[in-house]
Amino acid sequence: MFRTSTLRQFVLCALLMATATSCDDVLDQDPPAALTQEDAFANADRIQKTAIGMYDQLQNPEFLGGRALIYSDVRSDDTNPASFFGGIGTFTALANDPTVTAAWTGGYRSLYGANFFLQEMPKNTGKVSAELEAQYTGEAKFIRALLYFHLVNLFAQPYNFTADASHPGVVLQLTAPDASNAFDATQAKPRSTVREVYTQIETDLNDAIASLPETYPTPFEKTARATKDAARTLLSRVYLYEGKYSEAAALAGTVITGGRHSLAATPAVPFTLATFQNPESIFSVANNVSDNPNTNNALGQHYRSRAGSGDISVNPYALIPVAQFPADDRRRLLLLSPTAIPGAANSPLVLTQKYKEASADYAPIARYAETLLNRAEGLAQVATGISSEAVTLLNQVRDRSKPAATASYTVASFATKQALIDAILLERRLELAFEGHRYYDLMRYKRNSSRVTYGADRAILPIPLVDIQQNPNLVQNPGY
Repeated sequence: MFRTSTLRQFVLCALLMATATSCDDVLDQDPPAALTQEDAFANADRIQKTAIGMYDQLQNPEFLGGRALIYSDVRSDDTNPASFFGGIGTFTALANDPTVTAAWTGGYRSLYGANFFLQEMPKNTGKVSAELEAQYTGEAKFIRALLYFHLVNLFAQPYNFTADASHPGVVLQLTAPDASNAFDATQAKPRSTVREVYTQIETDLNDAIASLPETYPTPFEKTARATKDAARTLLSRVYLYEGKYSEAAALAGTVITGGRHSLAATPAVPFTLATFQNPESIFSVANNVSDNPNTNNALGQHYRSRAGSGDISVNPYALIPVAQFPADDRRRLLLLSPTAIPGAANSPLVLTQKYKEASADYAPIARYAETLLNRAEGLAQVATGISSEAVTLLNQVRDRSKPAATASYTVASFATKQALIDAILLERRLELAFEGHRYYDLMRYKRNSSRVTYGADRAILPIPLVDIQQNPNLVQNPGY
């Protein structure tokens, strides 16, 4: 059930953007209270600004401004227990945990922006070109799919938890109710199954692929706005989670053969302020020091050193044995501070250097390194033996960072198909660390985190108590 304040906040934000003019014209503007929903779609310029407003909603500080990525990783085996985030990082959250409630609300508030656009655009067709209308609609569907991917993985057991994914997912809200119907009984929606949520994600991403552009004219847009490759990469990830390995490999392959992206010279480039916009970063939520998220929400605020300590220390990741994570791997040398000594009894507090700009860090959503590993995993899973192409793709990611003295993999390096799959999963752990992947990779392979058993009630977050109380059709997760 959605509150009318959510509608008013989004509409007001979109309309203020749509009606912004120079300072000389301030006295000639209508007061915000006089603006209507229709104003946001009054002409091509306002429609364009309303479309951009969806990305502003995506920056929600409690969700994909960075916190949604954090909530995956602080429950993984790569971080120390983090008590800053209520009970999320320590697996002690209750249904009334305010951090959990803020995450759920933040995700659905961001969804409202995409749903509002998808609901209103068809009523205003013809005010922009057909090509732009399709593009904006594709951007909205990409954003909605991305948000649902994170919501369903935070608040529901993984896709393969039941044989047909029929276990409870999250509420599928595909409309944007206004003040006249926000509290109708029809808005008290039950949770859809995980399969139904994933089906909607697939539908939205396939629609987005059909209508999004391949690229944009500016480096900022290429990274911060949805493209076909962004939707393809996210959908290839979704297919992996569903066990649709052939589809995952094919879609990632389309991104690879398209030639629009490449690995950066070093693993630090995608995480450096001056080079956030680069060919490896397929899509990021673009933040800056004056925009969301801000203090106590940004990735850099929690991961970077704050007066000698960080909210999230990554000693378990730093202490991965050198046989798997060499001491002079570039990810260890460039992206950890200080470089811990694997196996040392008293290692110092180790922090990741992927995020060090306080509020300015982009939230990485899709990188080319992931695309390569997505295809490698898909190929490795469907092959009858050892996939030579999967080995080649794995080496592309690994060779950028491994020590020069360490040999690249060959087909002969793997005694079994499972050994290759395990090597790909290790590379995902090393390469995609602290980008919201590790915990979900463990869960989809039915493996335990160091702090929770796969399938345990508290392996997922509770549905917030306030929503359970307001919506009699919502069913709580077991154990809460």
